[in-house]
Amino acid sequence: MRAGSKFLVMCLCLLGGRALTAQQLNVKRMELNGDNIILHFSLLDSLAGRTYTVNLYSSLDNFVNPLVHVSGDTGMDIKPGVERKVVWNAKQELGASFDDKIAIELRAKVYIPFLRFDSFTKIKRGKPTQVTWRGGTPQHVLNFELWRKGERVLTIPNVPNAGHTQLVIPSSVKKGKGYTLKIVESKNKDLAIQTMPFVVKPRVPFLVKALPFLAIGGVFASGILTSNEPERPSDILDPLGTPPGN
Repeated sequence: MRAGSKFLVMCLCLLGGRALTAQQLNVKRMELNGDNIILHFSLLDSLAGRTYTVNLYSSLDNFVNPLVHVSGDTGMDIKPGVERKVVWNAKQELGASFDDKIAIELRAKVYIPFLRFDSFTKIKRGKPTQVTWRGGTPQHVLNFELWRKGERVLTIPNVPNAGHTQLVIPSSVKKGKGYTLKIVESKNKDLAIQTMPFVVKPRVPFLVKALPFLAIGGVFASGILTSNEPERPSDILDPLGTPPGN
């Protein structure tokens, strides 16, 4: 992305909110910071406890799909507030050679989960894990996206909305905390939910893996000790051919 690239916020939309309550979405200012474009905004709602889905879109695809390389107060279940911001890594999204005008659009709508997942706290790599949920319709086809630290790790597409599935996380995924699943309706990306954070663990704990090697090492050490035992003195014949002591 060259220094001459131009960026423009075209419009702001606040969707949802059928109740007669005051709702406001205002962009205060926009700044360019290195490869990032930062939008400072306020999101106000007179109804306490309501949260929002906040996404950033661009004119590259006619504002159809949310931009991916974003962070800050974006995604699902965002609380209203006066000081909110979205950070967009434009270079990572557009490529270093991009040199053109682009319009971006900030949208917010009331967050209403279309599915509700039963809670879980861990998933073991390489082992089928039963996950269950409620809601939606049989016509919904789901994409399961595994996320960590703002990056999508993998996608499991075209999961039927049957209320349950056997989820398998590949062994190539790094173990650790802070993973979430984002479940998106395959034909309508505005229908999306995100699970609570969970831990990805190895299928076999490291200690269990190490025990066989420790056991082998013990046998090997025992063999060495046995081979170093002093030999018993052998009976030596005296010159007359009579064993000593006779």
